Amino acid sequence: MKLTISLDILEEAFYYVSPMKPVSTVPLIYATFLIEKSQVAYTTDNEPKFIRKIERLFKAAFHEIVQGNQAYREILDQDQLLPLEEHLAQQSQLIESVKAAIQKYPELNLIRLELAGSWPVFQTEAGHLDLTE
Repeated sequence: MKLTISLDILEEAFYYVSPMKPVSTVPLIYATFLIEKSQVAYTTDNEPKFIRKIERLFKAAFHEIVQGNQAYREILDQDQLLPLEEHLAQQSQLIESVKAAIQKYPELNLIRLELAGSWPVFQTEAGHLDLTE
């Protein structure tokens, strides 16, 4: 069975999104795992999720991801201008850190990572988000 989780590093939260991945206006990372039936629990709405033991491992990995990417989180949160190459380098480092943190736990069988939502790549001062408008 496959289970997908969205990682919202700005809000420091994750959500189970299987089987439907919602469209997002914030930068998200979708992590898809191949899991065994014994690793699955169900919510009261009959939605799949990790059993507690596996979820604790995932939470530890997620905490490491958030802490390890604090600088880029702040850049995204404050909508700072960066050159194209810097955004792509930061995003590449973020993905590598996600892979590394999750792969520390053999019980978490990561099979796919996706960037979704609104990730900045190119932006000028005129494209700066003014949240007061």
